[in-house]
Amino acid sequence: MRPVPDKGIPDLRVKVPIRILLLLGLAILFWASAFVGIRSALESYSPQALALLRFLIASFILGIYALIIKMPFPKKSDIPFFALAGFVGITLYHLCLNIGEQTVTAGTSSFLVSAVPIFTALFSLFILKQKLNKWGWFGILISFSGIALISFSESGFGTLNTGTLLVLMAACSGSLYVIFQKRLLEKYTPLEVASYTFWFGTFFMLIFIPQLIHDIQIATTIATLEVVYLGIFPAAVAYVIWTYVLPKFPSATHITSYLYISPVLTMIIALIWIHEIPTIASIIGGFITLGGVILTNTMGR
Repeated sequence: MRPVPDKGIPDLRVKVPIRILLLLGLAILFWASAFVGIRSALESYSPQALALLRFLIASFILGIYALIIKMPFPKKSDIPFFALAGFVGITLYHLCLNIGEQTVTAGTSSFLVSAVPIFTALFSLFILKQKLNKWGWFGILISFSGIALISFSESGFGTLNTGTLLVLMAACSGSLYVIFQKRLLEKYTPLEVASYTFWFGTFFMLIFIPQLIHDIQIATTIATLEVVYLGIFPAAVAYVIWTYVLPKFPSATHITSYLYISPVLTMIIALIWIHEIPTIASIIGGFITLGGVILTNTMGR
């Protein structure tokens, strides 16, 4: 999954080279487009086969890159943590997201996934013993209000869309991944953590090989190219770009705060790519959710 915003908002007075900002923008564009690519490719691929093919491609590319830069092997004691992070952050996250996007629009899915910092804050209360102040709790309340609006509006008020619940499960998986990787990032680079978790996450999805063999034979060429795009650019290339631009910024807070624009980009891309327009209530709920996330991240601790 993509990185999530850290605490704070960007200080526009900090000067970052235009070239670096353009590269960051490209990575965010790739991540935003992933929701749309998934939604489109699901017309030919099952959620399971799509996830497996996408990460087989991404794992292969990152494997080649790892050989080129001579990426070191992880310590044996850390392998269980990488396996757990891979299962939660790649396998579970993407299976839930893909299944959910069968009935949930790309833009709405992006807004729901943007709530990962909210779930991270809640899980951190119990796992990391981190505390929230009144603004943090208020932000969580706002976000859940937005999520509730989205949940009941996607399939009509009075009806709860199960796809929305699955996307929220993906967001919960993503938040657990954020917590698990905190320990790993103390010992490894972001690219190493991403690569190892990608490989383990892909390994756990190999049980879907029979489904992939079936789907790839009947899928349209366009759908297969969309999955190839998802594997190369949002999954592999975007993370390589991310690890390159990350040290160019004064802090992780500064760079991750730019990720707040991702849901808006997703809606624009969805309109152009698959002519998808979310409901007005979903858009309003999405911005309410995002507002709560920003409040919790900037003033919650």
